[in-house]
Amino acid sequence: MSTQSSYEYPALVSYEPNPKPVWKLEKVKIPPKAPGDHQVKVRLVATGICHSDIIVGSVPGNAGPGFSYPRILGHEGVGIVEEVGSGVTTTKVGDKVILSYNYCGNCDLCRDNKQPYCLQWVALNIVGKPGLFEDAKSGETVTGGFFGQSSFAGASIVSETSVVNVTNLIENDNELRLFAPLGCGVMTGSGAVLNGAEAKTHDIVMVTGLGGVGLGAVMAAKIAGCREVIAVDRIASRLDLARQLGATKVIDTSAAGEKGDLVGEAARVVNGQRISIVIETTGAVPVIEACMKAMGKRGRHLQLGVPPPGTEFQFPLSTFFSDNKRFECHYLGETTGQEQIPKMIEWYRDGKLPLEKFVKFFPASDAMAAMQSMQDGSSIKAVIVW
Repeated sequence: MSTQSSYEYPALVSYEPNPKPVWKLEKVKIPPKAPGDHQVKVRLVATGICHSDIIVGSVPGNAGPGFSYPRILGHEGVGIVEEVGSGVTTTKVGDKVILSYNYCGNCDLCRDNKQPYCLQWVALNIVGKPGLFEDAKSGETVTGGFFGQSSFAGASIVSETSVVNVTNLIENDNELRLFAPLGCGVMTGSGAVLNGAEAKTHDIVMVTGLGGVGLGAVMAAKIAGCREVIAVDRIASRLDLARQLGATKVIDTSAAGEKGDLVGEAARVVNGQRISIVIETTGAVPVIEACMKAMGKRGRHLQLGVPPPGTEFQFPLSTFFSDNKRFECHYLGETTGQEQIPKMIEWYRDGKLPLEKFVKFFPASDAMAAMQSMQDGSSIKAVIVW
């Protein structure tokens, strides 16, 4: 533990949206105090951009108590430990770490190994904490603590629960940067298939939306040896990549218009066989409704994509009941970074998780272009390098 003076760091600071996110590359300070109990100071070397950063950065500042701008988002950070607070046992200065979400560890859900559903999850991961950063010029408080990390900064004070020590698991710094998406997107998709749905070899899995989360699900379904893996998207290049990563069938929803006949196409590509698992990552109501219809009896629909506030969808309760279909909302792969990240690194070593096929690196100065590339489909997983 040390008490070094305050340093300035580059940061991607989020301001009131208009209505899209407004991110500005500026200088911030971390106040001159050592990390607190069970906290770690990490110098970030890279961070993935997740659609959750875009969604939260689009929320007005008056959305709820404690939610305010300016703030620093980012939650797929990787870096090197610079300082540790008292009580920290999982890492030391100089260790290389991958960051994930925060959880209290004390509520009944955390004690039941359901940390993604922690009763304090919103307070610890979304609302954030004022005073963790200061504007380097004005001294104005900048809110941090997003997902326990706020990795859109060159350095951050991080909750120990967000830290995964990978010092002995990686080979070089380039590999560390490549692993940034493991902290959220790829963990969410792969964990949904293997931990949430507990997919088996007899299952037919349909994955809608082929971003980092969806492709994580496709690769996990292949790892599980599922009988069929149906990949659904409207961007041809993503469908081609999904085939390379394990999809046995693909459906291009652009071919039949915006809504398309996803129900009919899904039945056609599997010759009427029962689709037993749906991993839905788009959050789009027409896709959700189509998936519920396409899914077979006793099927499980895992909703990963976040719909806009106020969104509703319709499905006949009589059909829902008679076919025993299940609709579930799943967070973060039903696991923790400490549990899932070492497994994913092992899959990468075995060639089962070829992240290099869909990760694209951007300098921090091009962060807005990186965000736009994810929205227009020209990149799948953008990673900012500090």
